[in-house]
Parts: sequence; structure tokens; C-alpha cells
Amino acid sequence: MDVRFGYNISWSPFKEIISRSVEAEKFGFDSLWYHDHLMIPGHAPVFESFTLLTALATKTNHCKIGQTVVDLYRRHPATIAQSALTLNHISNGRAFLGIGTGQAMNLAPLGIDIKKPLTTLRESIQFIKGLFNATKDNPFNFLGEIFSAKNIFLNTDEKTSTPPSIYVGASAPRTREITGELADGWIPYVHTLSNYEKLLKDIKNGTKKSGRKISDLDLVANVPILITENENDERRKKIGRSLSIRLLLEGNTLKDLGWNEEIPEEFSQSKMIVDESMSKKLEQMADKIPSEITEQIAAIGKPSEIIEVLENYKKMGAKHFVIKFLGQPTTEDLKKFNSEIIQVMKNA
Repeated sequence: MDVRFGYNISWSPFKEIISRSVEAEKFGFDSLWYHDHLMIPGHAPVFESFTLLTALATKTNHCKIGQTVVDLYRRHPATIAQSALTLNHISNGRAFLGIGTGQAMNLAPLGIDIKKPLTTLRESIQFIKGLFNATKDNPFNFLGEIFSAKNIFLNTDEKTSTPPSIYVGASAPRTREITGELADGWIPYVHTLSNYEKLLKDIKNGTKKSGRKISDLDLVANVPILITENENDERRKKIGRSLSIRLLLEGNTLKDLGWNEEIPEEFSQSKMIVDESMSKKLEQMADKIPSEITEQIAAIGKPSEIIEVLENYKKMGAKHFVIKFLGQPTTEDLKKFNSEIIQVMKNA
């Protein structure tokens, strides 16, 4: 089975995002993934995803480009579909679309509640796919519980016949089932080798409902990595907090790893409100989680050790590795990852 590698773009200044993404393409990566947030804990710049990805489309040549992930409450699905098709046109057919049910940190400050998330997700996928394939002669019509459309089509592209694939950032059993039933790919947030297969069962259940094969979907493993030859590497000591914070935001995986302390509800993605105190609260709680737990969500060590982790995900069904470099990656990091990991796995 062929594998692909995606570069998870860090929260960074614009020029750094462009330069690192261009290097990622140069050094063997197949896709570029940028987040879609209004706000985040911390002080890094946060750019609107479609605009940022359009800039990337003009600077890159072959990488697929998309996001992790657009929420379905700040934009109507028709707007999402038009933005994705426009990006697909500008990038010569390289766009994909990542969507999800939303996070409180992006919605609560706007007075938007996450209502009927499952219905919203299901109808949004149906709506966007329908609009992707609509034409003047065969317009799109839809009547759902939340969304409706009458005789609409988008005239954005004649040169690329394949519409963007739709990935869902699904972190709960029902959303994973809908992903398996309707979407083109799955992008999980935080997982480990010990629970990835369990999460994947929900995707498989969804494919059965619609008579699809699991091979019809692009299954992503979202893997933070740190290449190091030394267990006492100072960088390894510094990344623990960031890994712990990721786990706190995905409390179910943290519980799967045996963490029995109560996780405050305000840390969940569906409840978190970004304010001046939130970063400090997260850091204080994160520092309590031992490294033997936090490092299970990552691949850390020599290239051969990282390959072993990725190969185990591959055996479970993962086809596409979205790589989050821990710390700020250098040109040498990207070059080494390509020569000692990407090329080794692709040529195996």
C-alpha cells in the first residue's frame, strides 16, 4: 500500500509558513495542512485558512493543500463549497477540504452555539458534495432539517474535473460513523497506537451503513514527531507540555492511556473559551501528566524508531501521515525526515 506524508503547518508568521511549506514540498511531502481557527490559546498569529492556502497555492507546485479543519457554523456550506472550488481552481486541482463540527473557542465569542452537530455535519457533507457536482444543466436542490437549496450551481472551474476530497476531523463515535458513511477521508486529532484501531472501528461501521469499502477512504494518522539520537536531548524535555496540552484537548485519548484524574470540562474542545487565564490553566494541568503518557501520542527517537511507529499505524489501515514537527523545524529537519523516513517507507 502506498503511503503519503502531509506537513502540518505550525502557528507561525506568514513568511515562515510560506518558506517552510515550500521546503516541505521540496523535501518529499505530498500535502500541506493548515488549521482553521478564529482564536487559539497563546500569542501566535492566526490566519484565515482559505486565504493562507491560496497564497500557498501560488508558491507550490504539486502538494495537495487543505485545512484541519473548517467548522460548520461560521460559514454556510455554500460558502465553504465555493471557497474550496475556488482554491481548487487556483491550485490546478490540488485542493482538499477539511471540515468539523466546531470548537467553542471559535464560536462562543461570537455568540454561536454548537447546535445539532451530527445533523449539521451530515447535511453539510451532503450539501457541499452536491454543490461540488452541480452544473447549470443539473443544478443542486436540497431540503434538510437545517439547510436547503433550490436550483443552485457554482461556475468556478472548467479546467479541473475532480472536486476536492472532503476530510472530516471526527473525534467522537457518531461523527466518525458519519465520516465513514459520507466523507472521503478521516483526520483524527489526538490518538496513539493503542487506541487508533478502536477509533477506526467507528469509521468502518459507517462505511457498512452506506455499502462502501474502508479502502474508499483516505485514513490519516496525525503524528507529532521529534527526530533525536539522544534520550537526554534537551528538546525532548521541552516538548512534554505541548504534547500534554494536546491530550487535555482530547480527553478521551488521555483516559484511554490510563489518566484517572478528572479533566476540567472547560478544557474540552466543545467548551473551551480562550481568555488570558486559559493558557496558564492548561499549562498547570499539563505539567502533571508524566512523559510516559504524553509521548505515546508522538513518534520520538531515531529515524528507524519513528518508521517503526508509522509502520504500525500503516498495518492498522493508515494511508496518510500528517506530521507535526515538535518545536520549530529547521531545513535540516525536513531534509533528514525526507531522506531517512519518507524515502525509506516509500521505497520499501
